Amino acid sequence: MAHRVIFSLLSLVLLYQANTSQSYHPKVQAFLHPIYKDKTTNLYSLPLTIGSNIRSRNFLIDLNGAAPLLLNCAAAAKSTSYHSIRCGSTRCKFANPNFSCPKNTPNKPICRKYVSTSLADRPVNARLLRDTFGLLYTPNGVYSMDSEKISTLTLTCTDDTTALKPIPKAFGGSIGLANNHLSVPSQLVSMYKLPLKMSLCLPSTEGMKSYHNGDFWIGGGPFFYLPYLKDASKIFSSTPLIGNNKSEYLIDVKSIQVSGKTVPILHGPTKICTLAPYTVLQSSIYKALVTGFVGNVKMAKAPAVKPFSACFHSNGGRGVPVIDLVMSGGAKWSIHGSNSLVKVNKDVVCLGFVDGGVKPKNPILIGGFQMEDNLVQFDLKASKFSFSSSLLLYNTSCSVSRLFGM
Repeated sequence: MAHRVIFSLLSLVLLYQANTSQSYHPKVQAFLHPIYKDKTTNLYSLPLTIGSNIRSRNFLIDLNGAAPLLLNCAAAAKSTSYHSIRCGSTRCKFANPNFSCPKNTPNKPICRKYVSTSLADRPVNARLLRDTFGLLYTPNGVYSMDSEKISTLTLTCTDDTTALKPIPKAFGGSIGLANNHLSVPSQLVSMYKLPLKMSLCLPSTEGMKSYHNGDFWIGGGPFFYLPYLKDASKIFSSTPLIGNNKSEYLIDVKSIQVSGKTVPILHGPTKICTLAPYTVLQSSIYKALVTGFVGNVKMAKAPAVKPFSACFHSNGGRGVPVIDLVMSGGAKWSIHGSNSLVKVNKDVVCLGFVDGGVKPKNPILIGGFQMEDNLVQFDLKASKFSFSSSLLLYNTSCSVSRLFGM
């Protein structure tokens, strides 16, 4: 068995070398860029260099945000490669076909677009611009290159300080990944003729790993997470994405099971959201889940720690019940202890779900903690959501080391 593992690892290295020996810049199979987790906010970001002569900044990942970028326009304009997009131009019409220019204006104003973000409760007035945008990429699904592929894209910025205010100071802005033709993934897929797919593998701050970044994929697989030797897409389960006019990522969760027993839920579209650190449940669903979990866990109860209500002493006792989200089509997203229990101090863990009140916008909103060390894929052409469940079950994680010098 050991010889087979060594042979397989050597084969992957040789595959990489074969792909890179033909030219200094091998073909982009997919974009593969690191994702960081901020320990203060428990939110996730992409380290990005937008424009020339501007240092790299961490951009908050807004999975359902319609703005390709949300950053301050004054900061964006400092780039020497910044170009505004004028009203009436071909790019303006493509990016915002419903925008009409004022008549009899000698100097046409900058093209604008109202975009929705998960950070604001109202549409944000954004300027459209062109600038360079760099992402790391992979030629084989194993390594990511140590130099960025630089592309010139249509982006957005805003002068609306109220819209920017919810972005924590740890981030230079936000990047929206909603399913629309203006998103960064959509533009790059079109430019490089890649499959219309986007995948996330969010990192955790706990566990077996010595590296602490996850992966953001644009394009298809294969997805290799060593020492697991197979393409991780082979362990995917899938369910349809539900369309809506906001281009949000919604799925249909039919039921929730704890240790195989169904807990009652309210039905409605389930939203997948990277801006929620933990999964948020409508009150009746939350109470039913807590009751079912507490009745099956084999750890002593501990005092509650906000925002959680069910906490346990972790020094002794194992046996954490599995929580299954049962999807349309029968697929089950299994949530094991690493994604259900949050370590709040040395000796206490809490059930990492939050009570969202009686009338939330979505009865279930799947947050980041439940997605950590899970590879999830949004197939935008097939309108399909796929997930691996925990990669820890395969002795790997989202935080494998990938960077390889050229």
